[in-house]
Amino acid sequence: MKGIVPLCLVVLSSGCEEKKSAAPPAPPPPQATSSVAATSVPKEATPPGTTRFSMVMGKASFLIDAPLEKIKGASDELRGSLDINPKDLNASRGAIMVRLSSLKTQTFGEMEKDAAQTEHARNWMEVGPESSADARMKYEWATFTIATIVATPTSLSDAKEENGARVIKAKASGDLSIHGKTSTKTVPVTVTFKGPPDAPTDVAIKTDEPMRVSMKEHGVMPRDAVGGFLNGALERIGKKIDDNVQVSFEATAKGAMPDHP
Repeated sequence: MKGIVPLCLVVLSSGCEEKKSAAPPAPPPPQATSSVAATSVPKEATPPGTTRFSMVMGKASFLIDAPLEKIKGASDELRGSLDINPKDLNASRGAIMVRLSSLKTQTFGEMEKDAAQTEHARNWMEVGPESSADARMKYEWATFTIATIVATPTSLSDAKEENGARVIKAKASGDLSIHGKTSTKTVPVTVTFKGPPDAPTDVAIKTDEPMRVSMKEHGVMPRDAVGGFLNGALERIGKKIDDNVQVSFEATAKGAMPDHP
């Protein structure tokens, strides 16, 4: 309908508490050729019968369930849009974007430790305050672009209204772009609509289970403050980190009048 981004959300952090390496940093691995989504919501006209819902608030959270440490955090800066066709929900599309430079870890519950881990996490994604301006601009946003929807029911009017809302279960599939690399993801979501079934006014979307994201697949790895690869860092961290990141998101959006009658 998450970008839908990031999901992912995601949004990928580490529990690394290592000091910055004194050894000369090796160059980071080459980036994939796939481009990162622009940081603005696409402005194309919506198809007939479709209304664009712009996101007004949301949150993406992550969990790395490593053997020795459960690393968790979140970003509450989301943007994006959902193009909804209430008569044929399977024709709906969307994009959810999560700002990685505002991601904060909440692993320890201690301000100083969490702040240090947050700095490491942002450095790994090259969106820290000392990262190059080009890297921050390129990698600042994670985007989940929804290409297909499988909804139950497929028409909003067929969903039972309860307490002024109609609830749809769906599977959203599309491309997740993080750190310049893209992977294909499918995630189950619950979508709640308010307003008339033929012209809803508000949409809320939430993942039913986390999206599984590989840090290695997206080139998220130990780096110093300016983006230099930290040799041997993963080996030193050991069982405090895991490649698998569980990303969840939720967002609310408001609609405008349809572009077409």
